[in-house]
Amino acid sequence: MDIKLIKNKNLVALVICFCITIITANIDMKDFYMNYINADFYKSYELEQVLYEIATQSVYTVVGDNASEKMLDYKAEGRNMISNYTTANVFVINNDSKEVYYNNISDIDKYLKTVTTSYPNVYEINFKDKTMYLLNDKNNKVRVSTNHFGNLAQTKKEDVTTYIAIPFIINIEEMKEINHNEPLYVKYKEFIKNTDAANFFVGCKIIASTIIITYYLSMFILGLSKKDILNKILKNILLISLAFIISLLQSKIYGWSIWYYFINTALLYLIYYFGFKILEENSKNNIHPKDYAHNLIVKLTSLKMNNKKIYTITKYVWIFILLTIIQVIIMFYELYEFAMYTAPLLSIALCVISIFIIKDKVNKIETIRNGIDKIKNGNIEHKIEIKKDILFDDIVKDINEIGETVNIAVEERLKSERMKNELITNVSHDLKTPLTAIINYISLMKKEDIQPKHINDYVQVLDKRSQRLKILIEDLFEASKIGSNNIELNLEENDINQLLTQILVEMEDYINKSKLDFIVNTPDKEVYILADGKKTFRVFENIISNILKYSLEKTRVYIDLVERDGKVHISFKNISKYQLNFDPDEITERFTRGDLSRNTEGSGLGLAIAKGLIEAQGGELKVDIIGDLFIVNIDFNI
Repeated sequence: MDIKLIKNKNLVALVICFCITIITANIDMKDFYMNYINADFYKSYELEQVLYEIATQSVYTVVGDNASEKMLDYKAEGRNMISNYTTANVFVINNDSKEVYYNNISDIDKYLKTVTTSYPNVYEINFKDKTMYLLNDKNNKVRVSTNHFGNLAQTKKEDVTTYIAIPFIINIEEMKEINHNEPLYVKYKEFIKNTDAANFFVGCKIIASTIIITYYLSMFILGLSKKDILNKILKNILLISLAFIISLLQSKIYGWSIWYYFINTALLYLIYYFGFKILEENSKNNIHPKDYAHNLIVKLTSLKMNNKKIYTITKYVWIFILLTIIQVIIMFYELYEFAMYTAPLLSIALCVISIFIIKDKVNKIETIRNGIDKIKNGNIEHKIEIKKDILFDDIVKDINEIGETVNIAVEERLKSERMKNELITNVSHDLKTPLTAIINYISLMKKEDIQPKHINDYVQVLDKRSQRLKILIEDLFEASKIGSNNIELNLEENDINQLLTQILVEMEDYINKSKLDFIVNTPDKEVYILADGKKTFRVFENIISNILKYSLEKTRVYIDLVERDGKVHISFKNISKYQLNFDPDEITERFTRGDLSRNTEGSGLGLAIAKGLIEAQGGELKVDIIGDLFIVNIDFNI
């Protein structure tokens, strides 16, 4: 409960620090944002830019020597610019030469009559007279001046009057669908963007202030003493003051960035955590101020032991803190010339130190990764060794201990597997001797004329069961040898095509009795592989025996042998008469049978033996199941 309460307090402190960051952010841009709260586009800086640009360029459209190439270029440029303002209605007249230019209506009387009745704002501008008038529907003039450009401070000798009609907002907004690059619409979008930013600016600060006020009201409601509340208020005032300073430094040194909010919040929280928390504990523990430094070292040591991540981060960011302090000193003392020479050196030093730190960490990570690869690949006794590093020491220790634990587990498992295989081998061997005697005596009994006659039936049953028991023991013995990797192989060049054909011929009687249609597709040539002929023959025998036992009557069995990609691929496909509700990988395990009800004869070792013999020869055996289709795939390297 206490730990949960501490976490909640720290979370609240982090939220308060973030709210303070929001309140103090962009302070130096306060006036800019405040100009856009409830702003009117027709009184905005963006519209004044449009008016000033059109009026300035309009002079060139109707003045100058037409023979002058330079003036012709100015005229073309000015007229092209005004033509781009398809939303604003512009009419320009040279009062001396009476030359006119317009982007819509050609007659001045018709123009004035139309725009003063159809447009909300119509301006008359003359740079020579330094005048700007706002016209109404009765052509009455009201003199106005711009807020940002003064009273049209630019003076021109030419007597040129420019009329600019600015349409309703709805007409400007229509440019979004017609021409979103229209200059007046672009300026209107810029105005809307700044307005939204201003509203967001004020809204965030209101929300952040509300959260802080609510925080203090909740403390009052919860019954905290006035002294405690006042203490917290003073602390937050200090945090706000620090945040103001950081905000100003941020804007002066770096400009504004989204990262400021996270960085400033983190700095305030660190001040809160390392400053106020330690001061509180010092006060509670009656520690004298002269011992504060010692207590801080104790805290840092505790942090090192309890939170290695924070300690490591703090350990490697000291150079960044030093660089920031140097930049602050340069800004306050205006040592810009000094900064011009030192900044590259500081940057190089920072890069070099960062490279060495990163290189050290990367080398250690690479050493750990290589050690993990060695353990993963079977060298479980490998020990990872790196130079002492608080960030990686525990990781390396844990990995080394995992290797030791795995080694013990593997040894125990191998020992258990070895004992099991030895037990099976010994039991199989011990059963062979009495079973051989039983089979021999049954063979002798079959030659005798035993009375009464029905005793012969008993002898036949004994003979059949003893032969099956012999096969089971042989399979068990074979599986045991495979499990212990104690297989003797006679690898030589063998025609796999001939081996497959041979087993089909030898089992032809059983195939004919099975009522299965075997469709065999093999190449009309010899296909040689390096294999043990007898063992491979046994594999084919086991697989075909399974097919004969478990296939649905009167269905087709497909056997295909093909060469591809430097391998020999052999597949056996049959339709099962039992539901194949098991994992394909399980059927190749020892003592696993597809006939779960065990209505058929078999040890459950056939496919396990086949898989072991194929893998011992460097091949691969895999089982796939598609519905009721049972597929055995065998691959050999050529």
